[in-house]
Amino acid sequence: MSSSLTGHLNHQATAFVTEVMSKWLDDEEINSFIKTIKDWQEKIALPDIRLPKFAPYSTGWSIDKVSLVLVPLVSSAGVVVSKISEPLALLGSAGKQAFHRLVNFNRHSNKLQSIPGFQTSLSPKEIKNQLSQVGAVLFSPPKQMASFFKKISAPKGANSFQDLRDSLLSCFMSSILLCGVNGASFDIKVGEGSFLKNSQDARSLALSLKNVCNRLRINSTFILSDMNQPLGQAVGNSLEVREVLEVLKGKGPLDVLKLALELGTEILLLANKPLNRTEAKRDLKDKIIKGEALEKFKQIIEAQKGNPRIIDDYSLLPQAKNRMKILSPNRGFIHKIMMKQIRSVCLELEAGGKKSADLSDHGPGLLIFKKIGEKVEKGETLAEIHFNKVQNVSSFEKESQGAFMISEKPPDFRPFIIERIGAKV
Repeated sequence: MSSSLTGHLNHQATAFVTEVMSKWLDDEEINSFIKTIKDWQEKIALPDIRLPKFAPYSTGWSIDKVSLVLVPLVSSAGVVVSKISEPLALLGSAGKQAFHRLVNFNRHSNKLQSIPGFQTSLSPKEIKNQLSQVGAVLFSPPKQMASFFKKISAPKGANSFQDLRDSLLSCFMSSILLCGVNGASFDIKVGEGSFLKNSQDARSLALSLKNVCNRLRINSTFILSDMNQPLGQAVGNSLEVREVLEVLKGKGPLDVLKLALELGTEILLLANKPLNRTEAKRDLKDKIIKGEALEKFKQIIEAQKGNPRIIDDYSLLPQAKNRMKILSPNRGFIHKIMMKQIRSVCLELEAGGKKSADLSDHGPGLLIFKKIGEKVEKGETLAEIHFNKVQNVSSFEKESQGAFMISEKPPDFRPFIIERIGAKV
Protein backbone atom coordinates (compact mmCIF):
# COMPACT_ATOMS: atom_id res chain seq x y z
CA MET A 1 0.00 0.00 0.00
CA SER A 2 1.30 3.40 -0.97
CA SER A 3 2.96 5.39 1.80
CA SER A 4 0.91 8.37 0.69
CA LEU A 5 -2.20 6.63 1.98
CA THR A 6 -1.72 7.69 5.57
CA GLY A 7 -5.32 8.08 6.61
CA HIS A 8 -4.39 11.55 7.82
CA LEU A 9 -5.48 15.02 6.73
CA ASN A 10 -3.19 16.34 4.01
CA HIS A 11 -3.84 19.53 2.03
CA GLN A 12 -6.24 17.91 -0.46
CA ALA A 13 -8.14 16.04 2.23
CA THR A 14 -8.43 19.19 4.33
CA ALA A 15 -9.96 21.02 1.37
CA PHE A 16 -12.49 18.23 0.90
CA VAL A 17 -13.41 18.15 4.60
CA THR A 18 -13.92 21.91 4.46
CA GLU A 19 -16.22 21.47 1.46
CA VAL A 20 -18.33 18.80 3.19
CA MET A 21 -18.59 20.49 6.57
CA SER A 22 -19.42 23.93 5.15
CA LYS A 23 -23.04 22.76 4.91
CA TRP A 24 -23.32 23.01 8.68
CA LEU A 25 -20.33 24.82 10.19
CA ASP A 26 -18.98 28.34 9.76
CA ASP A 27 -15.32 29.01 8.95
CA GLU A 28 -14.22 29.23 12.57
CA GLU A 29 -16.01 25.99 13.47
CA ILE A 30 -14.53 24.20 10.45
CA ASN A 31 -11.02 25.26 11.46
CA SER A 32 -11.69 24.02 14.98
CA PHE A 33 -13.12 20.76 13.64
CA ILE A 34 -10.06 20.13 11.44
CA LYS A 35 -7.68 21.01 14.27
CA THR A 36 -9.47 18.56 16.58
CA ILE A 37 -9.18 15.79 13.96
CA LYS A 38 -5.49 16.51 13.31
CA ASP A 39 -4.65 16.64 17.03
CA TRP A 40 -6.41 13.32 17.59
CA GLN A 41 -4.65 11.70 14.63
CA GLU A 42 -1.24 12.83 15.85
CA LYS A 43 -1.91 11.33 19.27
CA ILE A 44 -2.86 7.88 17.95
CA ALA A 45 -0.46 7.79 14.97
CA LEU A 46 1.79 4.74 14.63
CA PRO A 47 4.41 5.75 12.04
CA ASP A 48 6.61 2.74 12.81
CA ILE A 49 3.88 0.22 11.98
CA ARG A 50 3.94 -0.55 8.26
CA LEU A 51 0.95 -2.90 8.35
CA PRO A 52 -2.23 -1.73 6.59
CA LYS A 53 -4.74 -0.06 8.92
CA PHE A 54 -8.44 -0.67 8.29
CA ALA A 55 -11.80 0.21 9.80
CA PRO A 56 -14.89 -1.94 9.09
CA TYR A 57 -18.31 -0.27 8.96
CA SER A 58 -21.90 -1.36 8.62
CA THR A 59 -25.10 0.58 8.06
CA GLY A 60 -26.41 -1.49 10.97
CA TRP A 61 -24.63 1.30 12.91
CA SER A 62 -23.81 -0.14 16.30
CA ILE A 63 -21.18 -2.81 16.75
CA ASP A 64 -23.03 -5.37 14.65
CA LYS A 65 -22.25 -9.05 15.04
CA VAL A 66 -20.32 -9.24 11.75
CA SER A 67 -17.97 -6.46 12.89
CA LEU A 68 -17.34 -8.35 16.13
CA VAL A 69 -16.26 -11.34 14.05
CA LEU A 70 -14.45 -9.30 11.42
CA VAL A 71 -12.26 -7.18 13.72
CA PRO A 72 -10.37 -10.06 15.39
CA LEU A 73 -10.47 -12.15 12.20
CA VAL A 74 -8.64 -9.72 9.90
CA SER A 75 -6.42 -8.55 12.76
CA SER A 76 -5.22 -12.13 13.23
CA ALA A 77 -4.37 -12.09 9.51
CA GLY A 78 -2.00 -9.13 9.85
CA VAL A 79 -4.24 -6.09 9.37
CA VAL A 80 -4.34 -3.40 12.07
CA VAL A 81 -7.99 -2.59 12.88
CA SER A 82 -9.12 0.68 14.43
CA LYS A 83 -12.89 1.05 14.84
CA ILE A 84 -15.21 3.49 16.56
CA SER A 85 -17.63 1.36 18.55
CA GLU A 86 -20.59 3.74 18.32
CA PRO A 87 -20.44 5.71 15.05
CA LEU A 88 -24.06 6.83 15.47
CA ALA A 89 -22.98 8.69 18.61
CA LEU A 90 -21.19 11.15 16.33
CA LEU A 91 -24.58 12.40 15.17
CA GLY A 92 -25.49 13.58 18.66
CA SER A 93 -28.84 13.00 20.37
CA ALA A 94 -30.82 14.95 17.77
CA GLY A 95 -29.27 13.04 14.91
CA LYS A 96 -29.81 9.68 16.59
CA GLN A 97 -33.46 10.49 17.20
CA ALA A 98 -33.89 11.55 13.58
CA PHE A 99 -32.19 8.38 12.35
CA HIS A 100 -34.36 6.21 14.58
CA ARG A 101 -37.47 8.06 13.45
CA LEU A 102 -36.64 7.54 9.78
CA VAL A 103 -35.93 3.83 10.15
CA ASN A 104 -38.62 3.12 12.78
CA PHE A 105 -35.97 2.23 15.33
CA ASN A 106 -36.23 3.80 18.75
CA ARG A 107 -33.05 2.88 20.56
CA HIS A 108 -29.37 2.48 19.73
CA SER A 109 -27.66 -0.20 21.78
CA ASN A 110 -24.13 -1.50 21.72
CA LYS A 111 -23.39 -5.20 22.00
CA LEU A 112 -20.07 -4.48 23.69
CA GLN A 113 -22.00 -3.28 26.75
CA SER A 114 -23.05 -6.86 27.41
CA ILE A 115 -19.41 -7.94 27.90
CA PRO A 116 -18.73 -7.53 31.64
CA GLY A 117 -16.21 -4.77 32.33
CA PHE A 118 -15.52 -3.94 28.67
CA GLN A 119 -14.40 -0.31 28.27
CA THR A 120 -14.64 1.73 25.07
CA SER A 121 -13.96 5.19 26.53
CA LEU A 122 -10.23 5.14 25.86
CA SER A 123 -7.64 7.91 25.84
CA PRO A 124 -5.53 8.49 22.71
CA LYS A 125 -2.57 6.97 24.54
CA GLU A 126 -4.56 3.84 25.40
CA ILE A 127 -5.74 3.52 21.79
CA LYS A 128 -2.21 3.92 20.46
CA ASN A 129 -0.76 1.38 22.91
CA GLN A 130 -3.45 -1.18 22.11
CA LEU A 131 -3.01 -0.79 18.35
CA SER A 132 0.72 -1.32 18.81
CA GLN A 133 0.46 -4.28 21.20
CA VAL A 134 -2.75 -6.05 20.12
CA GLY A 135 -3.33 -4.78 16.59
CA ALA A 136 -7.01 -3.96 17.08
CA VAL A 137 -9.11 -1.57 19.15
CA LEU A 138 -12.80 -0.64 19.54
CA PHE A 139 -13.26 2.84 21.01
CA SER A 140 -15.96 5.44 21.58
CA PRO A 141 -15.75 8.75 19.66
CA PRO A 142 -13.93 11.53 21.55
CA LYS A 143 -16.25 13.79 23.53
CA GLN A 144 -14.78 16.94 21.98
CA MET A 145 -16.45 16.00 18.68
CA ALA A 146 -19.97 16.16 20.14
CA SER A 147 -20.52 19.90 19.65
CA PHE A 148 -19.71 19.71 15.94
CA PHE A 149 -22.11 16.87 15.28
CA LYS A 150 -24.96 18.45 17.17
CA LYS A 151 -24.84 21.15 14.50
CA ILE A 152 -24.63 18.63 11.69
CA SER A 153 -27.73 16.74 12.79
CA ALA A 154 -29.85 19.61 14.09
CA PRO A 155 -30.54 22.10 11.24
CA LYS A 156 -32.32 19.84 8.76
CA GLY A 157 -33.32 17.25 11.33
CA ALA A 158 -32.66 14.43 8.85
CA ASN A 159 -36.35 14.17 7.98
CA SER A 160 -35.72 12.76 4.50
CA PHE A 161 -33.39 10.17 3.03
CA GLN A 162 -31.31 12.88 1.33
CA ASP A 163 -30.94 14.86 4.56
CA LEU A 164 -30.01 11.74 6.46
CA ARG A 165 -27.51 10.65 3.80
CA ASP A 166 -25.66 13.98 4.06
CA SER A 167 -25.36 13.49 7.82
CA LEU A 168 -24.30 9.86 7.41
CA LEU A 169 -21.57 10.74 4.92
CA SER A 170 -20.16 13.34 7.32
CA CYS A 171 -20.39 10.88 10.18
CA PHE A 172 -18.58 8.11 8.29
CA MET A 173 -15.98 10.56 6.98
CA SER A 174 -15.21 11.81 10.47
CA SER A 175 -15.11 8.30 11.89
CA ILE A 176 -12.59 7.21 9.24
CA LEU A 177 -10.40 10.23 9.97
CA LEU A 178 -10.60 9.71 13.74
CA CYS A 179 -9.51 6.08 13.31
CA GLY A 180 -6.42 7.18 11.35
CA VAL A 181 -6.75 4.34 8.85
CA ASN A 182 -5.79 3.99 5.19
CA GLY A 183 -8.58 1.58 4.27
CA ALA A 184 -12.24 0.95 5.07
CA SER A 185 -14.80 -1.76 4.37
CA PHE A 186 -18.55 -1.18 4.31
CA ASP A 187 -21.36 -3.68 4.75
CA ILE A 188 -24.36 -1.89 3.22
CA LYS A 189 -27.58 -3.57 4.43
CA VAL A 190 -30.49 -3.79 1.98
CA GLY A 191 -34.07 -4.79 2.73
CA GLU A 192 -36.80 -4.63 5.37
CA GLY A 193 -34.28 -4.76 8.22
CA SER A 194 -32.43 -1.72 6.89
CA PHE A 195 -33.29 1.92 6.28
CA LEU A 196 -32.17 1.18 2.70
CA LYS A 197 -35.14 -0.75 1.34
CA ASN A 198 -33.89 -1.32 -2.20
CA SER A 199 -30.63 -1.93 -4.04
CA GLN A 200 -30.79 1.40 -5.87
CA ASP A 201 -30.69 3.47 -2.66
CA ALA A 202 -28.02 1.19 -1.20
CA ARG A 203 -25.83 1.49 -4.28
CA SER A 204 -26.30 5.27 -4.29
CA LEU A 205 -25.08 5.48 -0.69
CA ALA A 206 -22.16 3.14 -1.44
CA LEU A 207 -21.05 5.24 -4.41
CA SER A 208 -21.30 8.41 -2.32
CA LEU A 209 -19.16 6.79 0.39
CA LYS A 210 -16.75 5.60 -2.29
CA ASN A 211 -16.36 9.20 -3.46
CA VAL A 212 -15.69 10.33 0.12
CA CYS A 213 -13.00 7.67 0.52
CA ASN A 214 -11.43 8.48 -2.85
CA ARG A 215 -11.24 12.18 -1.98
CA LEU A 216 -9.56 11.31 1.32
CA ARG A 217 -7.15 8.91 -0.44
CA ILE A 218 -8.59 6.00 1.51
CA ASN A 219 -8.87 2.56 -0.10
CA SER A 220 -12.41 1.23 0.27
CA THR A 221 -14.52 -1.82 -0.47
CA PHE A 222 -18.28 -2.31 -0.31
CA ILE A 223 -20.61 -5.28 -0.08
CA LEU A 224 -24.37 -4.88 -0.42
CA SER A 225 -25.93 -7.67 1.67
CA ASP A 226 -29.53 -8.80 2.07
CA MET A 227 -31.26 -7.79 5.30
CA ASN A 228 -34.80 -9.08 4.76
CA GLN A 229 -34.34 -11.45 7.69
CA PRO A 230 -32.14 -11.53 10.80
CA LEU A 231 -28.50 -12.39 10.17
CA GLY A 232 -27.68 -15.56 12.05
CA GLN A 233 -30.10 -16.76 14.73
CA ALA A 234 -29.65 -14.29 17.57
CA VAL A 235 -31.33 -10.91 17.94
CA GLY A 236 -30.34 -9.14 21.17
CA ASN A 237 -27.07 -7.92 22.63
CA SER A 238 -25.91 -10.76 24.87
CA LEU A 239 -27.32 -13.46 22.60
CA GLU A 240 -25.46 -11.94 19.65
CA VAL A 241 -22.15 -11.78 21.54
CA ARG A 242 -22.58 -15.46 22.33
CA GLU A 243 -23.27 -16.14 18.65
CA VAL A 244 -20.12 -14.21 17.67
CA LEU A 245 -18.07 -16.42 19.98
CA GLU A 246 -19.60 -19.51 18.38
CA VAL A 247 -18.69 -18.24 14.91
CA LEU A 248 -15.11 -17.55 16.01
CA LYS A 249 -15.02 -21.13 17.30
CA GLY A 250 -16.15 -22.38 13.90
CA LYS A 251 -19.58 -23.46 15.17
CA GLY A 252 -21.90 -20.52 14.53
CA PRO A 253 -24.50 -19.79 11.84
CA LEU A 254 -23.13 -20.12 8.31
CA ASP A 255 -24.57 -16.82 7.04
CA VAL A 256 -22.68 -14.83 9.69
CA LEU A 257 -19.46 -16.67 8.85
CA LYS A 258 -20.04 -16.22 5.11
CA LEU A 259 -20.47 -12.44 5.36
CA ALA A 260 -17.46 -12.08 7.66
CA LEU A 261 -15.32 -14.12 5.25
CA GLU A 262 -16.53 -12.13 2.23
CA LEU A 263 -15.78 -8.78 3.89
CA GLY A 264 -12.50 -10.06 5.32
CA THR A 265 -11.39 -11.33 1.92
CA GLU A 266 -12.06 -7.93 0.36
CA ILE A 267 -10.01 -6.28 3.11
CA LEU A 268 -7.03 -8.61 2.63
CA LEU A 269 -7.07 -8.04 -1.13
CA LEU A 270 -7.33 -4.28 -0.72
CA ALA A 271 -4.54 -4.36 1.88
CA ASN A 272 -2.14 -5.67 -0.77
CA LYS A 273 -1.73 -9.06 0.82
CA PRO A 274 0.12 -11.35 -1.67
CA LEU A 275 -2.94 -13.55 -2.11
CA ASN A 276 -5.63 -14.15 -4.68
CA ARG A 277 -9.29 -14.28 -3.62
CA THR A 278 -9.33 -18.03 -3.00
CA GLU A 279 -6.09 -17.91 -0.98
CA ALA A 280 -7.28 -14.92 1.08
CA LYS A 281 -10.52 -16.64 2.04
CA ARG A 282 -8.66 -19.87 2.86
CA ASP A 283 -6.24 -17.91 5.06
CA LEU A 284 -9.14 -16.42 7.02
CA LYS A 285 -10.80 -19.81 7.43
CA ASP A 286 -7.52 -21.16 8.80
CA LYS A 287 -7.43 -18.35 11.38
CA ILE A 288 -10.76 -19.60 12.71
CA ILE A 289 -9.90 -23.31 12.51
CA LYS A 290 -6.59 -22.79 14.35
CA GLY A 291 -8.22 -20.58 17.01
CA GLU A 292 -6.13 -17.52 16.13
CA ALA A 293 -9.14 -15.26 15.49
CA LEU A 294 -10.71 -16.29 18.81
CA GLU A 295 -7.41 -15.67 20.60
CA LYS A 296 -7.24 -12.19 19.05
CA PHE A 297 -10.75 -11.43 20.34
CA LYS A 298 -9.64 -12.58 23.79
CA GLN A 299 -6.67 -10.19 23.62
CA ILE A 300 -8.99 -7.30 22.68
CA ILE A 301 -11.33 -8.10 25.59
CA GLU A 302 -8.44 -8.30 28.06
CA ALA A 303 -6.84 -5.09 26.79
CA GLN A 304 -10.12 -3.21 27.23
CA LYS A 305 -10.70 -4.53 30.76
CA GLY A 306 -13.44 -6.99 29.82
CA ASN A 307 -13.80 -10.45 31.31
CA PRO A 308 -12.19 -12.96 28.88
CA ARG A 309 -13.79 -15.87 30.75
CA ILE A 310 -16.99 -15.26 28.75
CA ILE A 311 -15.30 -17.12 25.89
CA ASP A 312 -15.59 -20.42 27.76
CA ASP A 313 -18.41 -19.60 30.17
CA TYR A 314 -21.45 -17.99 28.56
CA SER A 315 -23.21 -17.80 31.93
CA LEU A 316 -21.02 -14.75 32.66
CA LEU A 317 -22.91 -12.85 29.95
CA PRO A 318 -26.24 -11.21 30.86
CA GLN A 319 -28.94 -13.90 30.88
CA ALA A 320 -32.71 -13.61 30.61
CA LYS A 321 -34.57 -15.66 33.23
CA ASN A 322 -37.41 -16.97 31.09
CA ARG A 323 -37.89 -18.72 27.75
CA MET A 324 -40.91 -19.09 25.49
CA LYS A 325 -41.07 -21.08 22.25
CA ILE A 326 -42.89 -19.58 19.26
CA LEU A 327 -44.63 -22.35 17.31
CA SER A 328 -45.71 -22.40 13.69
CA PRO A 329 -49.51 -22.10 13.33
CA ASN A 330 -49.53 -24.14 10.12
CA ARG A 331 -47.49 -26.06 7.57
CA GLY A 332 -45.69 -24.52 4.58
CA PHE A 333 -42.64 -22.44 3.70
CA ILE A 334 -41.29 -19.29 5.36
CA HIS A 335 -42.20 -16.67 2.76
CA LYS A 336 -41.28 -13.51 4.66
CA ILE A 337 -40.06 -12.37 8.08
CA MET A 338 -41.47 -9.04 9.25
CA MET A 339 -38.31 -7.35 10.49
CA LYS A 340 -40.15 -4.38 11.98
CA GLN A 341 -42.09 -6.72 14.28
CA ILE A 342 -38.95 -8.66 15.24
CA ARG A 343 -37.19 -5.40 16.09
CA SER A 344 -40.18 -4.07 18.04
CA VAL A 345 -40.38 -7.22 20.17
CA CYS A 346 -36.66 -7.14 20.98
CA LEU A 347 -36.67 -3.46 21.89
CA GLU A 348 -39.56 -3.90 24.29
CA LEU A 349 -37.95 -7.01 25.78
CA GLU A 350 -34.74 -5.05 26.44
CA ALA A 351 -36.75 -2.30 28.14
CA GLY A 352 -38.78 -4.73 30.24
CA GLY A 353 -41.93 -4.04 28.27
CA LYS A 354 -41.53 -0.27 28.52
CA LYS A 355 -40.88 1.73 25.36
CA SER A 356 -38.11 3.86 26.80
CA ALA A 357 -34.77 4.72 25.24
CA ASP A 358 -33.22 4.94 28.69
CA LEU A 359 -33.94 1.42 29.88
CA SER A 360 -31.89 -1.43 28.50
CA ASP A 361 -31.48 -5.04 29.59
CA HIS A 362 -28.82 -6.85 27.59
CA GLY A 363 -30.02 -10.39 28.38
CA PRO A 364 -33.37 -10.62 26.55
CA GLY A 365 -33.84 -11.19 22.85
CA LEU A 366 -34.94 -13.69 20.24
CA LEU A 367 -33.44 -16.80 18.69
CA ILE A 368 -34.71 -17.31 15.13
CA PHE A 369 -34.65 -20.96 14.06
CA LYS A 370 -36.21 -20.71 10.60
CA LYS A 371 -34.99 -18.79 7.54
CA ILE A 372 -36.86 -17.53 4.48
CA GLY A 373 -37.48 -20.40 2.06
CA GLU A 374 -37.24 -23.16 4.68
CA LYS A 375 -40.02 -25.71 5.10
CA VAL A 376 -41.89 -25.74 8.40
CA GLU A 377 -44.44 -28.10 9.96
CA LYS A 378 -47.41 -27.08 12.08
CA GLY A 379 -46.32 -26.86 15.71
CA GLU A 380 -42.61 -26.68 14.81
CA THR A 381 -40.52 -24.10 16.70
CA LEU A 382 -39.99 -20.90 14.71
CA ALA A 383 -38.22 -18.90 17.38
CA GLU A 384 -37.59 -18.62 21.10
CA ILE A 385 -38.16 -15.52 23.22
CA HIS A 386 -35.69 -14.83 26.05
CA PHE A 387 -37.25 -12.42 28.54
CA ASN A 388 -37.22 -11.16 32.10
CA LYS A 389 -40.16 -9.11 33.42
CA VAL A 390 -42.64 -7.96 30.80
CA GLN A 391 -46.12 -6.59 31.24
CA ASN A 392 -47.88 -8.80 28.68
CA VAL A 393 -46.05 -11.96 27.64
CA SER A 394 -48.91 -13.19 25.46
CA SER A 395 -48.68 -10.07 23.28
CA PHE A 396 -45.01 -10.82 22.59
CA GLU A 397 -45.90 -14.38 21.65
CA LYS A 398 -48.60 -13.19 19.24
CA GLU A 399 -46.40 -10.47 17.71
CA SER A 400 -43.44 -12.84 17.29
CA GLN A 401 -45.57 -15.54 15.68
CA GLY A 402 -47.13 -12.94 13.37
CA ALA A 403 -43.67 -11.90 12.16
CA PHE A 404 -43.41 -15.15 10.17
CA MET A 405 -45.44 -15.23 6.95
CA ILE A 406 -45.98 -18.82 5.82
CA SER A 407 -47.02 -19.78 2.28
CA GLU A 408 -47.81 -23.02 0.46
CA LYS A 409 -44.93 -22.58 -1.99
CA PRO A 410 -41.33 -21.47 -1.35
CA PRO A 411 -40.51 -17.85 -2.29
CA ASP A 412 -38.24 -16.89 -5.17
CA PHE A 413 -34.52 -17.17 -4.47
CA ARG A 414 -32.92 -13.99 -3.17
CA PRO A 415 -29.08 -13.67 -3.24
CA PHE A 416 -27.42 -12.99 0.11
CA ILE A 417 -24.53 -11.01 -1.40
CA ILE A 418 -26.22 -8.55 -3.76
CA GLU A 419 -23.25 -6.63 -5.12
CA ARG A 420 -19.58 -5.84 -4.56
CA ILE A 421 -18.11 -2.41 -5.19
CA GLY A 422 -14.34 -1.98 -4.92
CA ALA A 423 -12.33 1.22 -4.89
CA LYS A 424 -8.54 1.12 -4.75
CA VAL A 425 -6.79 4.50 -4.97
